Amino acid sequence: MSREHQALFGLVRPMPEAAYTVDWQLGMLEQTLAGIESDMLGAGGSFELIPDFQRGHVWTDAQRTAYVEAIIRKTTTGRILFNCPGWSRSTSGEGDIKENTFQCIDGLQRLTAVRKFMAGDLPVFGGMSVSDLRGSPFDPFRMSYRLQIGIYEFTSRAELLQFYLDLNAGGTVHAPQEIERVRELLVQAKIDSI
Repeated sequence: MSREHQALFGLVRPMPEAAYTVDWQLGMLEQTLAGIESDMLGAGGSFELIPDFQRGHVWTDAQRTAYVEAIIRKTTTGRILFNCPGWSRSTSGEGDIKENTFQCIDGLQRLTAVRKFMAGDLPVFGGMSVSDLRGSPFDPFRMSYRLQIGIYEFTSRAELLQFYLDLNAGGTVHAPQEIERVRELLVQAKIDSI
């Protein structure tokens, strides 16, 4: 690749592709997450839906309801991104993120909304629960209702945090202090990797 193209790549910083992509059926979500958690812990890793760089649960129930309704209407996709070094290949100890460390990178609010709905804790469409929709054309246990999952294999905390910032710093969804907090984590991660 020419120097000019290398410089352009450095400027653009295109998003990497996920190492693994899959659709998770809504009706199997809790079972799938429990299986992954068991596998990660059994392999000596960890399972973190709210790692330190995530902002926690910030959506209101009204926002969660609107999101789940959009999934049922099929006007949005449920894209959730995770990081897990060693998911599809051995990382042989490269980097500072331990192999089998499963972390939510993006989509915590969406994942939480769906989990609350599927557990019967979030009504939709004016008070309907997940059980009210069972057996209907909008039954969330049907195969057509899925979340799109992408699993990355960042082995470096600095790379992971940069990816998180690239995903979230450009919009208005995150408060400036939330972005600044992750930038500080990135600086520390770069110092720690030296």
